Amino acid sequence: MSILLISSAIGFLIVVPLLILGWLAFSQNNCWGFWLLKVLAAGAYCWLIFQFASWYLLSDYGRYMMLGLYVAAVLYSGQRLWNLPAWRSLLLQAWVLPTGAAPTGALLLLGVVLFNLLTAYRGYQVPPSPVNLAFPLKEGTYYIGQGGSHASINGHMKVAQAGLERWRGQLWALDVVKLNAFGNRAGGIYPKDLASYAIFGESVYAPCNGVVVDTENTAPDLPPPNRVESDAKTGNHVLLQCRPDAYVLLAHLQQGSVLVSLGQAVQAGDKLGTIGNSGNSAEPHLHIHAQHSVGQSTVADADPRPMVFDNKFLVRGEHIQA
Repeated sequence: MSILLISSAIGFLIVVPLLILGWLAFSQNNCWGFWLLKVLAAGAYCWLIFQFASWYLLSDYGRYMMLGLYVAAVLYSGQRLWNLPAWRSLLLQAWVLPTGAAPTGALLLLGVVLFNLLTAYRGYQVPPSPVNLAFPLKEGTYYIGQGGSHASINGHMKVAQAGLERWRGQLWALDVVKLNAFGNRAGGIYPKDLASYAIFGESVYAPCNGVVVDTENTAPDLPPPNRVESDAKTGNHVLLQCRPDAYVLLAHLQQGSVLVSLGQAVQAGDKLGTIGNSGNSAEPHLHIHAQHSVGQSTVADADPRPMVFDNKFLVRGEHIQA
Protein backbone atom coordinates (compact mmCIF):
# COMPACT_ATOMS: atom_id res chain seq x y z
CA MET A 1 0.00 0.00 0.00
CA SER A 2 1.12 3.57 -0.54
CA ILE A 3 0.32 6.88 1.11
CA LEU A 4 -1.61 7.77 -2.05
CA LEU A 5 -3.74 4.66 -1.59
CA ILE A 6 -4.47 5.58 2.03
CA SER A 7 -5.46 9.11 0.96
CA SER A 8 -7.74 7.69 -1.73
CA ALA A 9 -9.30 5.33 0.77
CA ILE A 10 -10.08 8.21 3.15
CA GLY A 11 -11.69 10.07 0.26
CA PHE A 12 -13.83 7.16 -0.93
CA LEU A 13 -14.66 5.78 2.52
CA ILE A 14 -15.33 9.03 4.40
CA VAL A 15 -15.43 12.21 2.31
CA VAL A 16 -17.46 11.05 -0.70
CA PRO A 17 -20.04 9.06 1.33
CA LEU A 18 -20.60 12.04 3.65
CA LEU A 19 -21.11 14.35 0.68
CA ILE A 20 -23.58 11.96 -0.96
CA LEU A 21 -25.46 11.28 2.25
CA GLY A 22 -25.58 15.00 3.03
CA TRP A 23 -27.02 15.60 -0.45
CA LEU A 24 -29.66 12.92 0.20
CA ALA A 25 -30.54 14.25 3.63
CA PHE A 26 -30.55 18.01 3.08
CA SER A 27 -31.07 18.84 -0.62
CA GLN A 28 -34.43 19.99 -1.95
CA ASN A 29 -37.07 17.56 -3.22
CA ASN A 30 -39.93 18.61 -5.49
CA CYS A 31 -41.73 15.24 -5.50
CA TRP A 32 -41.67 11.72 -4.11
CA GLY A 33 -40.32 10.33 -7.35
CA PHE A 34 -37.16 12.41 -7.31
CA TRP A 35 -36.59 11.58 -3.63
CA LEU A 36 -36.83 7.88 -4.45
CA LEU A 37 -34.32 8.36 -7.27
CA LYS A 38 -31.88 9.97 -4.82
CA VAL A 39 -32.44 7.14 -2.33
CA LEU A 40 -31.61 4.57 -5.01
CA ALA A 41 -28.52 6.45 -6.22
CA ALA A 42 -27.10 6.99 -2.73
CA GLY A 43 -27.97 3.44 -1.71
CA ALA A 44 -26.24 1.98 -4.76
CA TYR A 45 -23.07 3.94 -3.97
CA CYS A 46 -23.17 2.82 -0.33
CA TRP A 47 -23.58 -0.81 -1.40
CA LEU A 48 -20.70 -0.53 -3.87
CA ILE A 49 -18.23 0.65 -1.25
CA PHE A 50 -19.75 -1.58 1.46
CA GLN A 51 -18.99 -4.60 -0.70
CA PHE A 52 -15.74 -3.72 -2.46
CA ALA A 53 -13.96 -0.78 -0.79
CA SER A 54 -10.76 -1.29 1.22
CA TRP A 55 -12.29 -0.84 4.67
CA TYR A 56 -9.43 -2.66 6.35
CA LEU A 57 -7.25 0.42 5.75
CA LEU A 58 -9.28 2.31 8.38
CA SER A 59 -11.72 -0.05 10.11
CA ASP A 60 -13.94 -2.79 8.79
CA TYR A 61 -16.65 -1.58 11.18
CA GLY A 62 -16.83 1.66 9.20
CA ARG A 63 -18.94 -0.02 6.52
CA TYR A 64 -21.70 -0.64 9.07
CA MET A 65 -21.51 2.93 10.36
CA MET A 66 -21.94 4.11 6.77
CA LEU A 67 -25.09 1.97 6.37
CA GLY A 68 -26.44 3.43 9.60
CA LEU A 69 -25.87 6.96 8.31
CA TYR A 70 -27.58 6.03 5.05
CA VAL A 71 -30.69 4.84 6.92
CA ALA A 72 -30.66 8.04 9.00
CA ALA A 73 -30.40 10.17 5.83
CA VAL A 74 -33.32 8.31 4.23
CA LEU A 75 -35.51 8.78 7.31
CA TYR A 76 -34.58 12.44 7.78
CA SER A 77 -35.21 13.38 4.16
CA GLY A 78 -38.33 11.25 3.90
CA GLN A 79 -40.13 12.98 6.75
CA ARG A 80 -40.28 16.19 4.67
CA LEU A 81 -42.24 14.65 1.79
CA TRP A 82 -45.81 14.62 3.10
CA ASN A 83 -47.04 17.65 1.16
CA LEU A 84 -45.26 16.88 -2.11
CA PRO A 85 -46.81 15.24 -5.19
CA ALA A 86 -45.74 11.79 -6.34
CA TRP A 87 -44.08 13.22 -9.48
CA ARG A 88 -43.84 16.44 -11.46
CA SER A 89 -43.82 16.79 -15.22
CA LEU A 90 -40.31 16.37 -16.54
CA LEU A 91 -39.79 19.70 -18.23
CA LEU A 92 -36.40 20.26 -19.80
CA GLN A 93 -35.39 22.92 -17.31
CA ALA A 94 -36.16 20.58 -14.43
CA TRP A 95 -33.35 18.32 -15.62
CA VAL A 96 -30.66 20.89 -16.20
CA LEU A 97 -31.14 23.63 -13.61
CA PRO A 98 -28.39 23.51 -10.94
CA THR A 99 -30.86 23.10 -8.08
CA GLY A 100 -31.27 20.42 -5.47
CA ALA A 101 -34.48 19.36 -7.18
CA ALA A 102 -32.93 18.60 -10.58
CA PRO A 103 -32.79 14.79 -11.11
CA THR A 104 -29.91 14.84 -13.59
CA GLY A 105 -27.20 14.40 -10.97
CA ALA A 106 -29.06 11.55 -9.29
CA LEU A 107 -29.48 9.71 -12.58
CA LEU A 108 -25.82 10.23 -13.45
CA LEU A 109 -24.69 8.95 -10.06
CA LEU A 110 -26.98 5.93 -10.28
CA GLY A 111 -25.77 5.07 -13.78
CA VAL A 112 -22.08 5.33 -12.88
CA VAL A 113 -22.49 3.29 -9.71
CA LEU A 114 -24.54 0.55 -11.39
CA PHE A 115 -21.91 0.26 -14.13
CA ASN A 116 -19.18 -0.16 -11.51
CA LEU A 117 -21.24 -2.66 -9.53
CA LEU A 118 -21.86 -4.81 -12.59
CA THR A 119 -18.17 -4.61 -13.48
CA ALA A 120 -17.08 -5.60 -9.97
CA TYR A 121 -19.50 -8.53 -9.81
CA ARG A 122 -17.85 -9.94 -12.93
CA GLY A 123 -14.96 -10.69 -10.60
CA TYR A 124 -17.09 -13.36 -8.89
CA GLN A 125 -16.98 -15.57 -11.98
CA VAL A 126 -14.88 -18.65 -11.22
CA PRO A 127 -12.34 -19.34 -14.00
CA PRO A 128 -12.30 -22.92 -15.31
CA SER A 129 -10.39 -25.77 -13.67
CA PRO A 130 -9.49 -24.20 -10.31
CA VAL A 131 -7.20 -26.03 -7.91
CA ASN A 132 -8.82 -26.67 -4.52
CA LEU A 133 -6.68 -25.68 -1.52
CA ALA A 134 -6.92 -25.35 2.25
CA PHE A 135 -6.73 -21.80 3.59
CA PRO A 136 -3.10 -21.29 4.72
CA LEU A 137 -3.78 -19.17 7.83
CA LYS A 138 -5.40 -20.37 11.05
CA GLU A 139 -5.45 -17.81 13.85
CA GLY A 140 -8.07 -15.08 13.53
CA THR A 141 -10.16 -13.06 11.10
CA TYR A 142 -8.63 -12.46 7.68
CA TYR A 143 -9.64 -10.04 4.95
CA ILE A 144 -9.15 -10.50 1.22
CA GLY A 145 -7.53 -7.25 0.12
CA GLN A 146 -7.10 -8.28 -3.52
CA GLY A 147 -8.89 -11.17 -5.17
CA GLY A 148 -11.32 -12.13 -7.90
CA SER A 149 -11.39 -12.62 -11.65
CA HIS A 150 -11.71 -8.99 -12.79
CA ALA A 151 -9.18 -6.16 -12.60
CA SER A 152 -11.67 -3.87 -10.84
CA ILE A 153 -11.34 -5.95 -7.66
CA ASN A 154 -8.01 -7.69 -8.17
CA GLY A 155 -4.99 -5.56 -8.96
CA HIS A 156 -2.91 -8.64 -9.80
CA MET A 157 -4.74 -8.97 -13.10
CA LYS A 158 -2.57 -6.18 -14.51
CA VAL A 159 -0.05 -8.94 -15.33
CA ALA A 160 -2.22 -9.71 -18.38
CA GLN A 161 -0.85 -6.51 -19.93
CA ALA A 162 1.99 -6.53 -22.42
CA GLY A 163 5.41 -6.37 -20.79
CA LEU A 164 4.37 -8.14 -17.56
CA GLU A 165 4.34 -11.70 -18.92
CA ARG A 166 7.19 -12.70 -16.60
CA TRP A 167 4.77 -12.35 -13.68
CA ARG A 168 1.68 -13.82 -15.36
CA GLY A 169 1.42 -16.68 -12.86
CA GLN A 170 -0.14 -14.32 -10.31
CA LEU A 171 -3.15 -13.41 -12.49
CA TRP A 172 -5.70 -14.74 -9.95
CA ALA A 173 -3.57 -14.17 -6.84
CA LEU A 174 -4.92 -13.20 -3.43
CA ASP A 175 -3.50 -10.65 -1.00
CA VAL A 176 -4.59 -11.44 2.55
CA VAL A 177 -4.38 -9.28 5.68
CA LYS A 178 -5.55 -9.93 9.23
CA LEU A 179 -8.01 -7.74 11.14
CA ASN A 180 -7.39 -6.73 14.73
CA ALA A 181 -10.06 -6.11 17.38
CA PHE A 182 -10.79 -2.66 15.90
CA GLY A 183 -11.41 -4.00 12.41
CA ASN A 184 -8.12 -2.53 11.15
CA ARG A 185 -5.19 -4.46 9.71
CA ALA A 186 -2.74 -2.39 11.80
CA GLY A 187 -2.45 -0.23 14.89
CA GLY A 188 -2.73 3.03 12.98
CA ILE A 189 -3.41 4.19 9.44
CA TYR A 190 0.00 3.37 7.96
CA PRO A 191 2.59 2.59 10.65
CA LYS A 192 6.22 1.89 9.79
CA ASP A 193 6.64 -0.57 12.65
CA LEU A 194 6.09 -4.04 11.17
CA ALA A 195 4.92 -5.40 14.51
CA SER A 196 1.96 -2.99 14.38
CA TYR A 197 0.42 -5.07 11.60
CA ALA A 198 -1.87 -7.82 12.87
CA ILE A 199 -0.63 -10.39 10.36
CA PHE A 200 3.11 -9.82 10.86
CA GLY A 201 4.72 -12.95 12.32
CA GLU A 202 1.59 -15.03 11.69
CA SER A 203 2.24 -18.70 10.91
CA VAL A 204 1.68 -19.83 7.31
CA TYR A 205 0.65 -23.43 6.66
CA ALA A 206 0.82 -25.63 3.57
CA PRO A 207 -2.46 -25.39 1.64
CA CYS A 208 -1.98 -28.85 0.06
CA ASN A 209 0.03 -32.03 0.16
CA GLY A 210 3.05 -31.55 -2.05
CA VAL A 211 6.75 -31.10 -2.59
CA VAL A 212 8.83 -27.95 -2.12
CA VAL A 213 10.26 -26.94 -5.50
CA ASP A 214 11.59 -23.45 -4.70
CA THR A 215 12.32 -21.34 -1.62
CA GLU A 216 13.92 -18.08 -0.56
CA ASN A 217 14.71 -17.24 3.05
CA THR A 218 17.27 -14.40 3.11
CA ALA A 219 15.43 -11.33 1.80
CA PRO A 220 15.15 -8.54 4.40
CA ASP A 221 11.85 -7.34 5.82
CA LEU A 222 11.42 -3.71 4.78
CA PRO A 223 9.57 -0.97 6.71
CA PRO A 224 6.49 0.38 4.89
CA PRO A 225 6.23 1.73 2.26
CA ASN A 226 9.63 0.51 1.01
CA ARG A 227 9.54 -2.36 -1.46
CA VAL A 228 11.74 -4.28 -3.89
CA GLU A 229 11.22 -3.50 -7.59
CA SER A 230 13.72 -6.03 -9.00
CA ASP A 231 13.11 -9.64 -10.10
CA ALA A 232 13.05 -10.56 -6.40
CA LYS A 233 9.48 -9.26 -6.05
CA THR A 234 8.25 -12.35 -4.20
CA GLY A 235 10.80 -11.90 -1.42
CA ASN A 236 11.00 -14.87 0.94
CA HIS A 237 8.68 -17.54 -0.38
CA VAL A 238 7.79 -21.19 -0.74
CA LEU A 239 6.69 -22.76 -4.04
CA LEU A 240 4.88 -26.08 -3.62
CA GLN A 241 4.03 -28.61 -6.30
CA CYS A 242 0.58 -29.79 -5.24
CA ARG A 243 -0.21 -31.72 -8.45
CA PRO A 244 1.64 -32.33 -11.70
CA ASP A 245 -0.06 -29.24 -13.15
CA ALA A 246 -0.61 -27.16 -10.00
CA TYR A 247 2.12 -25.16 -8.23
CA VAL A 248 1.26 -22.81 -5.35
CA LEU A 249 3.39 -19.83 -4.33
CA LEU A 250 3.21 -18.26 -0.85
CA ALA A 251 5.20 -15.03 -0.79
CA HIS A 252 6.45 -12.05 1.28
CA LEU A 253 7.44 -14.27 4.22
CA GLN A 254 9.59 -13.15 7.13
CA GLN A 255 13.37 -13.29 6.77
CA GLY A 256 14.78 -16.48 8.26
CA SER A 257 11.35 -17.95 9.00
CA VAL A 258 11.04 -20.51 6.17
CA LEU A 259 11.09 -23.98 7.74
CA VAL A 260 11.12 -26.19 4.62
CA SER A 261 13.82 -26.96 2.09
CA LEU A 262 14.05 -27.84 -1.58
CA GLY A 263 12.68 -31.32 -2.34
CA GLN A 264 10.96 -31.73 1.04
CA ALA A 265 7.54 -33.39 1.07
CA VAL A 266 4.88 -31.58 3.11
CA GLN A 267 1.34 -32.34 4.18
CA ALA A 268 -1.52 -29.86 4.18
CA GLY A 269 -1.37 -28.00 7.48
CA ASP A 270 2.41 -28.26 7.94
CA LYS A 271 3.96 -24.95 8.97
CA LEU A 272 6.01 -23.34 6.20
CA GLY A 273 7.11 -20.05 7.78
CA THR A 274 5.71 -16.75 9.03
CA ILE A 275 4.35 -13.58 7.44
CA GLY A 276 6.89 -10.83 6.86
CA ASN A 277 7.30 -7.87 4.53
CA SER A 278 9.95 -8.96 2.05
CA GLY A 279 10.08 -8.34 -1.68
CA ASN A 280 7.62 -6.11 -3.53
CA SER A 281 5.35 -5.63 -0.52
CA ALA A 282 4.46 -2.23 0.87
CA GLU A 283 3.08 -3.66 4.11
CA PRO A 284 2.86 -7.12 5.74
CA HIS A 285 0.41 -9.48 4.01
CA LEU A 286 0.29 -12.93 2.50
CA HIS A 287 0.41 -13.27 -1.27
CA ILE A 288 -0.76 -16.62 -2.63
CA HIS A 289 -1.33 -17.79 -6.18
CA ALA A 290 -1.34 -20.96 -8.26
CA GLN A 291 0.30 -21.62 -11.61
CA HIS A 292 0.67 -24.54 -14.04
CA SER A 293 4.42 -25.06 -13.79
CA VAL A 294 7.67 -23.79 -12.30
CA GLY A 295 8.52 -20.26 -13.42
CA GLN A 296 11.38 -19.69 -15.84
CA SER A 297 12.80 -16.14 -15.86
CA THR A 298 11.03 -15.42 -12.54
CA VAL A 299 9.33 -17.68 -10.03
CA ALA A 300 5.94 -16.51 -11.39
CA ASP A 301 6.83 -16.83 -15.08
CA ALA A 302 4.27 -19.59 -15.79
CA ASP A 303 0.68 -19.88 -16.91
CA PRO A 304 -1.74 -18.99 -14.09
CA ARG A 305 -4.27 -21.27 -12.44
CA PRO A 306 -7.34 -20.14 -10.48
CA MET A 307 -7.74 -21.26 -6.87
CA VAL A 308 -10.63 -22.12 -4.60
CA PHE A 309 -10.32 -22.64 -0.86
CA ASP A 310 -12.48 -25.43 0.48
CA ASN A 311 -14.33 -25.13 -2.85
CA LYS A 312 -14.98 -21.39 -2.43
CA PHE A 313 -13.67 -18.73 -4.82
CA LEU A 314 -12.49 -15.75 -2.75
CA VAL A 315 -12.81 -12.12 -3.86
CA ARG A 316 -11.95 -8.70 -2.47
CA GLY A 317 -13.82 -7.76 0.69
CA GLU A 318 -14.53 -11.27 1.95
CA HIS A 319 -13.75 -12.35 5.48
CA ILE A 320 -12.25 -15.68 6.47
CA GLN A 321 -12.70 -16.78 10.08
CA ALA A 322 -9.88 -19.28 10.56
